[in-house]
Amino acid sequence: MDLNGSKRHEGSRKAPGRGWYALAVLPAICGVAAMGVILFTSLSRLDDGLEQIVVPGTRELELEPGRHTVFLEYSSVVDGRVYRVDQLSGLTVRVEAADGAPVAVNAPMGSASYTLGGRQGEAINVFDVEQAGAYRISADYDGAAGPQTVIAVGQGFMGRLFTTILSALGAAFLGMILAVTVVVGVYMARRRVRQN
Repeated sequence: MDLNGSKRHEGSRKAPGRGWYALAVLPAICGVAAMGVILFTSLSRLDDGLEQIVVPGTRELELEPGRHTVFLEYSSVVDGRVYRVDQLSGLTVRVEAADGAPVAVNAPMGSASYTLGGRQGEAINVFDVEQAGAYRISADYDGAAGPQTVIAVGQGFMGRLFTTILSALGAAFLGMILAVTVVVGVYMARRRVRQN
């Protein structure tokens, strides 16, 4: 057996060209593109789960059991009309079941806000629904004068928003990890050939 010949054959292997590093760009681009697709398709539908109410005013909504959040929309559009407020105080939200029984409305445990398609909202109240059905939601300034604005009621909205953002960031991060893997793989292959 010609060991020297075998070594010469191994040493004659060509190292991957520097052009292989360009392959690292592909997973990175794919990751960023996937992030864009997730954000575009998911965020554009997120506000569908928010029922808007122009206040002072009242609206009846069909609600499912669970916790619901009331958001004050500092910037909003309803039926083509733009509503904007900078500071707001004294707005009281009330929730009643179909039989007139009041539902407890409380302050949220933490802060939560969103900006979607020209709409900017911040959580101001939460309430729990035990049975599915129609609920009357109203808001006013307790008889005092106040600006006309918009509140939005949603269930699980912040959870869906958080999941969407995490999924988008995960797609971009995975693309970056694959890109680094390609770079390291090419570098190690080139190094092994040079050492032989």
